[in-house]
Amino acid sequence: MPRLKLKRFKVKRPAPDVLVHYVRVYPSKDLHHRPGDLPPISPAALFGLERAMVIDLGCGRGEFITAQAQERPGELFVGFEWHDKSIWDAVNRAHAARLDNVRFIRADFRRALVKVPDRSVSEAFMLFPPPITRPNRLKNDPLPEPTLREIHRALLDGAVFTLVTDSPEYFQAKRALIERSGLFADLETSRAFEGGLTRFQRFWEGFDIASQRLACRKA
Repeated sequence: MPRLKLKRFKVKRPAPDVLVHYVRVYPSKDLHHRPGDLPPISPAALFGLERAMVIDLGCGRGEFITAQAQERPGELFVGFEWHDKSIWDAVNRAHAARLDNVRFIRADFRRALVKVPDRSVSEAFMLFPPPITRPNRLKNDPLPEPTLREIHRALLDGAVFTLVTDSPEYFQAKRALIERSGLFADLETSRAFEGGLTRFQRFWEGFDIASQRLACRKA
């Protein structure tokens, strides 16, 4: 099944006031031409609190991040996603669970990360991104070196970035990039992801395609 088919589902659009509470929109055009006019993506701006936050880059329909927010009520969580219906589903999950420690950024996270302050992130996840390795499609790669550098900048010293993918080819390419960058240390790999099942993980593992996980610490 093509990956895009996993984006085809029915979902009820949340009420306007619920969307306003949970979602901040950062258009790519504004991020490119006038990023300084946009508010920071910070714990203070999103929650009114001065503490670090956990980010999920490409949070999809929010299964992972809302589960984490429920399990860890004392922490702050921010999910980045560009697909409207996925955002709506994530918001519906958060609203149904009455969560107030999670927010969603409707944006291309590769551009939006510039609005995340230095050392404001305690943990970063990228779970099952599109595994783009073909040279003619690299402009759509969710984890090029500039994005990796933005993740490193935003993380607290010693904080962990976790990448999970179903593609062995993409996994090897990104592991090589991370090692080559010198930005991270203590690379730990496994053939599973213990952080909680996402829709993509359930789908691929249903075909006996193992998840490959890389966790690395900011050097």
